[in-house]
Amino acid sequence: MILLIEPDQKIKKKLCDLISRERIIGVDSYIQILEMLCKFKNRFDLIIANIHPLNDALSQQTLFKLCDKLDIEIPPILGIYRQGDEQIVEEFENNNGQCKLIKYSEENEGFPETYIQAIKELYPVLIADIDKAKEIWLKKEKTEESIDPRKWLKEEGFIKVVESDNIESSNGNTGELITSIEEMLVDETAEKTENVDELVDYKKLYFELKKKHEELLKHVTDLTEQI
Repeated sequence: MILLIEPDQKIKKKLCDLISRERIIGVDSYIQILEMLCKFKNRFDLIIANIHPLNDALSQQTLFKLCDKLDIEIPPILGIYRQGDEQIVEEFENNNGQCKLIKYSEENEGFPETYIQAIKELYPVLIADIDKAKEIWLKKEKTEESIDPRKWLKEEGFIKVVESDNIESSNGNTGELITSIEEMLVDETAEKTENVDELVDYKKLYFELKKKHEELLKHVTDLTEQI
């Protein structure tokens, strides 16, 4: 059984899918690592962990103290880091040389093989098909790339305001999309301003006519009284 620690749900699912024939328990934080070890004790054959929660668990010595107290044998550990983790990787390797590390990259088509081979070094009885894992990895990437964000936004009603401007012909140009929205907002503002001006003119005319009507009525009244 494998304990997988990864805060990012999307990445956690991808890592599980590559070795889907194994029994895997996925958690998010180093506290949950301790909880699962308390619950399952020596039943874990391998720990695969994001380097950040893993570093928290190891640097505070909590993992070692717990396993010592409960007489749990710490299983082999495979740490996974990403772009931008270089500083913590160097520190981690200096303090935890017994842990193997690999870099996770969604742009790396060879990651499934690297991942599975690294696991097999620590857990030789791993059941996994590298070719199948590669197929799953590439299929997921292709699916994500095939999504048209603009089409989805339009279908969901987020960019109805620019439909009349034939944005589809811009081939995904974000600048043109923003410009079109800005122009639409300017037009709407101008239209509202024009409507306000017209309303002001009507009010002015009303009061002028009312004044003339009152003057005429007074004049007629005066004439009537004289007669």
